Amino acid sequence: MKGKILFIASIIFLGVCTNMLAQNNAGKKVKDIVDSKYLSQLTKEGKIVVTHEDQVVNLELLPKTAYASNIKNNLIKKQPKHFYYTYEALYYLPETITVQKASEIARSISKMTTIQYYSNTRKKVTSLYQKAYMTKGENSNEAISDINYGNCNGKTFYCLMDDASFGVTHYQLDYIQTQNELLTVFRNTDDMGLGLIKAILPKDLVINLLIQECDDGMVVYLCADLDSKKMPGVRGKITESMTARMDAISSWFVSMM
Repeated sequence: MKGKILFIASIIFLGVCTNMLAQNNAGKKVKDIVDSKYLSQLTKEGKIVVTHEDQVVNLELLPKTAYASNIKNNLIKKQPKHFYYTYEALYYLPETITVQKASEIARSISKMTTIQYYSNTRKKVTSLYQKAYMTKGENSNEAISDINYGNCNGKTFYCLMDDASFGVTHYQLDYIQTQNELLTVFRNTDDMGLGLIKAILPKDLVINLLIQECDDGMVVYLCADLDSKKMPGVRGKITESMTARMDAISSWFVSMM
């Protein structure tokens, strides 16, 4: 009798645990994570872009997901009397791929040489990156193959990108991945700027790429945050350059999905 009671109790406990797990893993709807102010526009147009030039920024388009706080914490502590720039892009994709597939795209650094953007300086569409590849370590120039297989949760990689305007820049890449969500974070690890003007110090550019799989589509959010020294002519050029770049990067990533 005692054994029978224990058996029934075990079944009930297992049922409760299974139900709790199902609730925790229940799929989200796009309306659950996108601000109602932007929901209608997003589902109709598929894309919204907002830029800021404030020292302290309020991220207007940030989806309400598990990693939203990570992105807020990644915002750069901007220095007084510097030039500030923040870019936000929010995409809605009615047809989804798996987060695992998205994570493989986010680690396919060598394929980023196919990104095209409009150069305001050259007044034409051109390649954004002459070279792009993962490297052996931080600030290394030694190329390795893209490590774009398996789960990337908790992984850190490094890469080199030879930008059409900013030149060679090294980045640290950090990844967090669950079944339904992916966060990729790019941080520059060396000085960068336009030509000889190195106005952006290491870690003063951070690019967050967030993907949330929902029951009724996929939400992609890109946020770039920048703190730059004030130098003659830098502000306008960086604003134009960064906006063109982020538009191109986010559009490329979405097209790959």
